[in-house]
Amino acid sequence: MSLPSPHQTEQPSGSALGLAESAQLFKACGDEIRLQVLRLLQQDTFGVLELSALLGIKQSAMSHHLKVLSTAGLVESQREGNTIFYRRPLLVPSDAGVEESVLGRVFDLVDELSISDEVRHNLIQIRTQRAEQSQAFFARHADDMQLLQERVAEYGLYAEPVLRLIDQLRDTDWQHAIEVGPGEGHFLVELAQRFEQVTAVDNSAAMLEKARQHCEQAAAAAIDFRHLDTTEAKASGLEADLIVMNMVLHHVASPQCVIEDCSAMLKPGGCLIVCDLNHHDQRWTRDACGDLWLGFEAAELRKWAEASGLEVGECLYIGVRNGFQVQVHEFRRPALAGTNRLSMQNHNSAPYTVVSSS
Repeated sequence: MSLPSPHQTEQPSGSALGLAESAQLFKACGDEIRLQVLRLLQQDTFGVLELSALLGIKQSAMSHHLKVLSTAGLVESQREGNTIFYRRPLLVPSDAGVEESVLGRVFDLVDELSISDEVRHNLIQIRTQRAEQSQAFFARHADDMQLLQERVAEYGLYAEPVLRLIDQLRDTDWQHAIEVGPGEGHFLVELAQRFEQVTAVDNSAAMLEKARQHCEQAAAAAIDFRHLDTTEAKASGLEADLIVMNMVLHHVASPQCVIEDCSAMLKPGGCLIVCDLNHHDQRWTRDACGDLWLGFEAAELRKWAEASGLEVGECLYIGVRNGFQVQVHEFRRPALAGTNRLSMQNHNSAPYTVVSSS
């Protein structure tokens, strides 16, 4: 083994962080509170007040911890209305550089940490508060929800492209479809024409009743209406070949958890269709439409899906006249080994399509 000359200086490697960056990163990780924050941000985004409540510390102290984590590149902020939420940076494996690779290894280690029972209890409370906020809005506005929704994106502009995607993907032996958050039930009628069994899942009793009435008036085939959230639906043993969420995620308390729940309910080879808003800055939708989130980045949705064991499929972008853009994603649960799904053979269209209503 040859040893380097004492006069020879070691050149910095292109696959490692510099000393200053490394020191900053390890210093940020050298605190129990900051490690707990990173662990909590694995599945959700939180504001400083929520994180303070979760970990039982003062807001000023939490703000300091978040500043340290942000400086080290371990968290990033995103404004939602008047609130700033914090999340872990989106790491895309295909184009990850040195810093992203190191962060990915740090997050892998952090995710092995356990969450205490007390923090889990606080987490349930915060998510319950978010859900109750959304449910209260829908209870107040069940009769005029369609008009409110059309201020953002008219139903027909996204329903037709989503139906075309479903028709393209649908396998001949698919029998059961679930729609999460069916609104007034218009899309349920379309699903009932394509599937032997259709289930509507909604945590708003008022909206579920509106959907039931519409489906009865449309003489739709038998539809099972379940007053459940997705976690309860998963626990009940529901399984489906197709799950659809049209303009739902920006209303739910924890979008990533909902995607995880849906993934667990998909049969092998089944598809999850997510139709929602691209991230925007039109804050009036929070009060006017009950939105908890101002849309999502496409990379964010793909990351959540992949973390839930789903494969990324087709993606459509739909331009609407009032300044919003709608994105439609197909995520697939891997088929069992040895099966030959028709839907895997039908992916002939371009993976990224822009549909404009103008």
